Amino acid sequence: NGQHLLVPIFSENVDTFESVASRSAFLFDAIVSIGCRAEEGFSSATYRLLQARLREHLTEILIDCSTRSTLETVQAVAIMAGYSENGSVLIAIALRFAIESGLPETVNELMDLLAQDSGIASAEEENLYRITRIWYGVCNLELFFSLDGGKLPGITVDISSRRIRALVKHPASTAVDIRLLSQVELNIIRVNAYRIIATQCAAAPLSDGKELRTTVNDSRIELRLWLEEWTAIISADTVAHQRSFALLNLHIQYEWAWTTLHLKALSDFGIENIAIMADFQRDMVRTAKEAASRHLQLLLEASSSPASPTASPVPSQDGQMSTYLTTFKWTMDYVWAKCAFSVLLVLKLAFLLREPPAELMRLLRDAHKVLGELEKVTTGHIAYFSILQTSVEKCDGALREYMSQQSTVPSLLESSASREEGASAEDDFQRYAPGEFVFEWDFPGLNLRNVPLGWQDLFIDLDNVL
Repeated sequence: NGQHLLVPIFSENVDTFESVASRSAFLFDAIVSIGCRAEEGFSSATYRLLQARLREHLTEILIDCSTRSTLETVQAVAIMAGYSENGSVLIAIALRFAIESGLPETVNELMDLLAQDSGIASAEEENLYRITRIWYGVCNLELFFSLDGGKLPGITVDISSRRIRALVKHPASTAVDIRLLSQVELNIIRVNAYRIIATQCAAAPLSDGKELRTTVNDSRIELRLWLEEWTAIISADTVAHQRSFALLNLHIQYEWAWTTLHLKALSDFGIENIAIMADFQRDMVRTAKEAASRHLQLLLEASSSPASPTASPVPSQDGQMSTYLTTFKWTMDYVWAKCAFSVLLVLKLAFLLREPPAELMRLLRDAHKVLGELEKVTTGHIAYFSILQTSVEKCDGALREYMSQQSTVPSLLESSASREEGASAEDDFQRYAPGEFVFEWDFPGLNLRNVPLGWQDLFIDLDNVL
């Protein structure tokens, strides 16, 4: 029931309700469990029962060495990975099953057929394309979990942009494939950039950053070209009622990549205090903040595409078109994490850069809107919704305190202790680092701070400054 639109490893013609139910109890239970979670919430007895059954399915397959992995097994474990706090471990299992099942070899078979350019897709070729979709769907999740989990991917995705274009132009390609393949290409760009940045910073930790700037600039060019090319592909190949949402999703992915590229470069360089950064480093922080601000705007941007996988593209009762956030009822935990982090990040960066009060208020209003939109689709307890809620509340308190301080002129004789006491709300907000963003994910930027360094600060503990 539309699951293929959210986890792009399914084929509409093959993976029907009846077909999946007859082929694999494991895959069927995995899909139904996500639907149950979306409709009834995490605390639902049915959802908990289904989760227990999924663990039984997986345990049985892992223990029984005589059982050969199937495509359905790979799909089921990939779904579990997308909707679990243990996603990185589960996707590694899915990757192993996929390799054992010969999926990489199947991709090569399809590429050999594409090289012959017959112009007509046979039944065999369509089946190979279906398997290729599953392979790249699993690889894409591995790239996501690795890039934003603080490690380089455990697998090298061997595909060029030309091969990706060939898959997009294939007769069996769908709008889902365009979304998947665009993400694969984007993540490969990010992997290459992160790998070079990590190598440069490790080789010359005390350098002036010239090589780092070159790498970041080269990656920015790659990202811009990626956006231009995929905008053209989507505009030409996507059906009208899906085009708006596809383009919106494309720009959201782009702004996320743009934000994290600059913050990752700063993180690997090793300087956290904005006050002692070089000009080019502060420019990176500003660039990241601007991209994060655009990302926030895009989350709220209206789309003429359906709000759900099965809905029709019509306005809601209040006359508003659906937004990107309305799909969060079904979306993966990773996307929830990105959303909560991106809102917290843009608010923190705005405070660190001492943006004008009007800009801070605008961002906070937008954050409240995101919270309100997600509240409409949230069923039961979702950890990342709670994180977002806490972030907005803490920022609200910090902004009120900041505005109050701006309206009064502090005395020259005012003690530093009283000033520190008056900044408790902002300090509380700046120190807010949810455990999920410390232990489960490694999104860059939350460690940044702005501690001015005067002559009297030469006698303090430098660990609090650097």
